[in-house]
Amino acid sequence: MTTGGWSGTPSTRGAFYISAAAPFLTTGPSSQNRGDGMSDEDLVTRAAQHITQGDFMGAMGIFESHVEANPDDPAGYHGWAESALFEIQQNGNIDDNGNDRINEGQVAAYFRKASSLAPDNAEFLAAHANALLEFDRIPMAVREFQKLRDLGASSDEVDVSFHLYEAARMLIDAVDLKTDFDRSHAFARQYVPVAIEFALLGLGFPSAEEATEYLAED
Repeated sequence: MTTGGWSGTPSTRGAFYISAAAPFLTTGPSSQNRGDGMSDEDLVTRAAQHITQGDFMGAMGIFESHVEANPDDPAGYHGWAESALFEIQQNGNIDDNGNDRINEGQVAAYFRKASSLAPDNAEFLAAHANALLEFDRIPMAVREFQKLRDLGASSDEVDVSFHLYEAARMLIDAVDLKTDFDRSHAFARQYVPVAIEFALLGLGFPSAEEATEYLAED
């Protein structure tokens, strides 16, 4: 499973997340102290320490405090949701009573909040879509991936090709799992073409039509 475009163990993905998130922490208060008693560097360092040690709940607590003090900063929501997803992937999400340990709806909501506060951030959009796939919400995930596709088409400054290529692979895996690898299933026939489109865009073709024309050339 990849999250936010990264692969590897949760601890290594977490380390990459922290370094990638740091620039977006400047979206909060401009002073060094962001209102929660921590500077930008303190927040990143403390969260990174917890994540790399596998203490994802500890990182969630740091980001939750940051959200409370800085409700307009997308990095806090994104960091909390990423940490929560790492915790679910690493340690499961069912307690001894058969209940969810972490509310998956809140995870998705925090990813959505981050991407709504920073709509031009490809990492946030991709992470939201990937989480929806993780929670088996395939139609919703596809809509978010389509937003990512449209973001890439609207700006030469944003490269979403890697995210779309990864989206294709993950979407195929999710569809195969849901349909027991029956590509003739109606669900597969609806979403496999979408995955193929994402794969072609991820390979650098402007559209599926142009890829087809390229393959038809002598």
